[in-house]
Amino acid sequence: MGNDQALVLLIDDIDAIVEELLTFMALRDICAVGVPDLDQAMAMLEQHASIRVLACDVRLGGESGLSIVSRIRDHVGLRERDFRYLFITGDQLRPDPDLDLPAHLVLTKPVQPQLLINTLNMMLGDFDEVYANEEGLE
Repeated sequence: MGNDQALVLLIDDIDAIVEELLTFMALRDICAVGVPDLDQAMAMLEQHASIRVLACDVRLGGESGLSIVSRIRDHVGLRERDFRYLFITGDQLRPDPDLDLPAHLVLTKPVQPQLLINTLNMMLGDFDEVYANEEGLE
């Protein structure tokens, strides 16, 4: 599977983490692409219509990974697409009442790679189930 068929977008500002997790995902047959910041994430989402799940570190240098949600909602071409969100944080994530987040999952660091893979497979499976139901396949 090439990058043009990526199902997961990994966003983390530490290159070594991105490379390690992308390799681990590839070994588990999850096609993914990775980027270090939200600007590149938006460009990647525009280029890859196949992306379904965003796995995003909450702290990305000087910006919050959570703001990917509002960026997508404000983008004319992306706001109609259905995404699943997985946020990864080293901090206890408390809900911000001013932040209108869609349903999402949170993993805390250090993330065990197999837990990440299992979570992504579950999220991708849920996504497939929604489309099967919408098309009357089940």
